[in-house]
Amino acid sequence: MKNLTMILFKIGVVLFLALGVVVVLTQAVGLVIGNAGLVSGVVSALGMAMTVAAGATGLLGFVMSYLFHWKSGED
Repeated sequence: MKNLTMILFKIGVVLFLALGVVVVLTQAVGLVIGNAGLVSGVVSALGMAMTVAAGATGLLGFVMSYLFHWKSGED
């Protein structure tokens, strides 16, 4: 169970970070070329997936704190 949770957590982190990078880079390109539709459109297209991936990964991190018996203040 711990290994599966850790694998899913790592996949989630990579997924939401990659989506975030794509959103920010696309918005930067939209700003440079002056295309407001591109800036807002990428958020409409990828914003929900990015938010869901980040939320699910956060919940997995919370579950992992119980599975791995992490204590507050540990590094």
